[in-house]
Amino acid sequence: MAKTKMSKTFMKENCDENPRKRRKLDAGTTKQTWLTKTDRLDDIYREMGVDLLSESSHESCMSITENTPACSVASRNDTLLVPSAPRVLLPCQRDNVSPQSNGTVQSLTPRKIAKKLIYSNYHSKCEYEDFMSKLSDEIMLNIFRWLPKYVLAKCARVCHRWNNLVLDETLWKRIDLSNKNLPPGTLGNVISRGVTILRLAKTEIEDPLFTGLTREIKMTRLTKIQYLDLSMATITMNSLEELFSVCRDLRKISLENADVNEAICCHIGENKYLQTLNLCMCRGITANGLVPITSNCQNLESLNLSWTSLPRHTIVYLVLCLPASLTKLNLSGCRQNITDDDVFQLCKACPKLKELDVSDSTALTCTTVHHVADNLSQLEHLAISRCYHIMPLTIPVLAKLPNLLAIDVFGMLREVLLEQLKKSMTRIEINKFPFSSIARPTTGIRRTSVWGLRVRDNVI
Repeated sequence: MAKTKMSKTFMKENCDENPRKRRKLDAGTTKQTWLTKTDRLDDIYREMGVDLLSESSHESCMSITENTPACSVASRNDTLLVPSAPRVLLPCQRDNVSPQSNGTVQSLTPRKIAKKLIYSNYHSKCEYEDFMSKLSDEIMLNIFRWLPKYVLAKCARVCHRWNNLVLDETLWKRIDLSNKNLPPGTLGNVISRGVTILRLAKTEIEDPLFTGLTREIKMTRLTKIQYLDLSMATITMNSLEELFSVCRDLRKISLENADVNEAICCHIGENKYLQTLNLCMCRGITANGLVPITSNCQNLESLNLSWTSLPRHTIVYLVLCLPASLTKLNLSGCRQNITDDDVFQLCKACPKLKELDVSDSTALTCTTVHHVADNLSQLEHLAISRCYHIMPLTIPVLAKLPNLLAIDVFGMLREVLLEQLKKSMTRIEINKFPFSSIARPTTGIRRTSVWGLRVRDNVI
């Protein structure tokens, strides 16, 4: 009330002291006049919202002037009225207005106000409530099981609980690190998580394998690897020996094109449940290295020693000491080091053979075909490609084998003789498999599995 009385007195004094100015404005045709009659002052104050201002008002003048709309100019010979001032609202009264991009204010309907309140309440709850913490460990593990391994590694940094869940062994059963470059200590860290199926084909592994806390694995031997694929991998013999020194539960191994020594072969021989061993194109295999494998791995079923440049005395020992459980054997590429007598001893030692590959053995003759036909009654696939001393007329003798399904004789017969052989052995496939798949983890276009087992939990 005090502010209202003071403003009224001030305006009356100004109107009385300047009658000339007021008459001058009234006489001019282009000038605009303000209505200052005392009977309209109360209405003007009411429109300006002066009576709503109080001492408790905390709004600044800057906010009022910024929200005040521009004055509209009256038409010619009309009186210009004072524009109405914006209403000063408390914060609790501002839910029914919404600022626009052009600076104007738009009123909200009750439905929009309700939506705005629901939205604000929902987000206020989300800021303070952690819904993930309410899930059980079993549910969280089922969620993590759908994530790729590199995402799991990032999830371990979120909190202590997630870190413990990510280290669960059920999430690391299958790992595919093929065509990767593993820095020092990475492989040891992966092995320590309880991996069962590990694919490292064409992977570059840097020394050392174990660093930090993972070096304790070398003492405790807690690795659980059962299926290991190191085909065409770049790894030193020291790292390979260090790796096999902590593996005692291996079922299937592939070391294609690797450098090995007697110590590595001894560690391989300690896996008494070994079933499949692929040593194709490996260098450094000796008779002393094969002794622990042939004597301890009595469950061995598939063995690939092709193109390993085995010396003569090693082949003599091998054909005499191979386990009787063997069903698939590849000894191709022996050249002059394997003879007909060696094949005969092999048939006696392994009568359960179903697949035999002795290709590129130029010392073998027709006698080998007769030994195979008389002793290997369960044979299904025989490969004698490029064995040039075997006469084509002897090959039909193999037709008496009841289970024989395929014969490979690449590079031995001309087209005419090959057609005659196919007609005489209609039940048997001729030259169907140009490459051997004995003990190899991957064949054809299947690159996401080893020995028929998936190495990836899900397809992303």
